Amino acid sequence: MKTIASILLLLTISPQLNAKTETLPVYAFQNGVHFKSAEERVKVLKELGYDGIGSARVKDAVPLPQRLKLYDDSGLKLFSFYVGGKLGSKGHSYDKEIVQAIKELKGRNTILELYVQGNKKTNTDEQAVAFVREIADQAKESGLRIVLYPHAGFYVDTLGDAVRVARKCKRENVGVMFNLCHYLKVEPKADLKAALTEATPLLWQVSTCGAEKGGSSWGQLIQTLDRGSYDQKALFQMLRELDFKGNVGFQCYAIRGDSRENLKRSIAAWNKLNSK
Repeated sequence: MKTIASILLLLTISPQLNAKTETLPVYAFQNGVHFKSAEERVKVLKELGYDGIGSARVKDAVPLPQRLKLYDDSGLKLFSFYVGGKLGSKGHSYDKEIVQAIKELKGRNTILELYVQGNKKTNTDEQAVAFVREIADQAKESGLRIVLYPHAGFYVDTLGDAVRVARKCKRENVGVMFNLCHYLKVEPKADLKAALTEATPLLWQVSTCGAEKGGSSWGQLIQTLDRGSYDQKALFQMLRELDFKGNVGFQCYAIRGDSRENLKRSIAAWNKLNSK
């Protein structure tokens, strides 16, 4: 009887244990990790409990191979790079340093956050697809994935745009990313659950930050995670219901104040959110 009772007790508490351990990988955007050296970046992120850094820049004072070694040695991860290009009247253009970075990232589980600049009135999906395919095919050679990054004012500026273009690309390594601040900037009255549901098969990464619901400036829409009136709990409940298993990044663009303190506030808010 004692054995049966013990088994029943384990069955009762195991779902709670599983739920507690199923936390999503979390990283800080490089635009909020302002320290004197790459070594200090790594040290602070590790001390605060981040899984790594993301939305990193290809161009950096420290060469990419050296940065990768720093993160590898510390047990942290360089999750993603923020790269992109611009659509023109006769094709597209992008920084050729992306090509070298793709080669140097070969064999890593790294994501390229790809933005697509352009004019919605004069550019077309066909042009966007040609650009994305060119990057995606290079990325495939290195075993890398791409997420289309919706950015206010760009050709791809909504999650719906990203999903539409990604599907037209017909590349297995092309998905999409949801960015809360750009969603609130561009389409705050859109049906978010419907958009996320439509994106679900391709939704591999999400970025969030504290934000004021109804805000319009970046100062209102990009804050540390513990600030702002936007309901983070509701957002991640929605994502859990859609079985989202990807990475989560904290957007930090232009947040004022001490970097360490800002990063500390955001990870504390994240831990509190997950403890519930």
